[in-house]
Amino acid sequence: MKKTFNIFIAIAAVALLAACKKTPDYVATPYECVCGVFKWQNVDYQMLDANYILSDSTESESRRYYVTANVALEGEVGTHGLNAWIEIPDLDGGGQFKINQSTGVYEFSAWVDEFNVNDPFDSLRQYVPVEGIVKVTEAPITGGNETVEFLLTLNEVDGGVTIPGDVNCQGSFNVYINQ
Repeated sequence: MKKTFNIFIAIAAVALLAACKKTPDYVATPYECVCGVFKWQNVDYQMLDANYILSDSTESESRRYYVTANVALEGEVGTHGLNAWIEIPDLDGGGQFKINQSTGVYEFSAWVDEFNVNDPFDSLRQYVPVEGIVKVTEAPITGGNETVEFLLTLNEVDGGVTIPGDVNCQGSFNVYINQ
């Protein structure tokens, strides 16, 4: 019995060692959705991702779009990216939506985070639009591609206070709407 057990252990050990093999080292490949372009500081960057959620579960034409882009400059070795969201309470079939802080028009809301570990002073800068236009070509009611174009004039927010100094950004992206 002991001899059979030892043979079984030896066969299992040989099978285990034979099953192991060396695989090549993992090399991270950046993900790009090929879904849009983000223009930041007058340079075009491909978006890494564009998604949406219904911002109001009772309103099928409510949207909160999320986009992200890698905006690392030449020579930067650390992360430098943009994350943004744009929320429209009711698309109402699509069209153009505006923000103008000076006139009090707020047809959408938005927020942009710039995360830059290469900046020795402030690795996270946050921005809100003071003026802007978002144009949405709504997907068919049965589902499909929805196209969003935006042109925003942003001011930085520091400690809850908006700091004057315009930063312009623009872009366009597509998201697939499931119905």
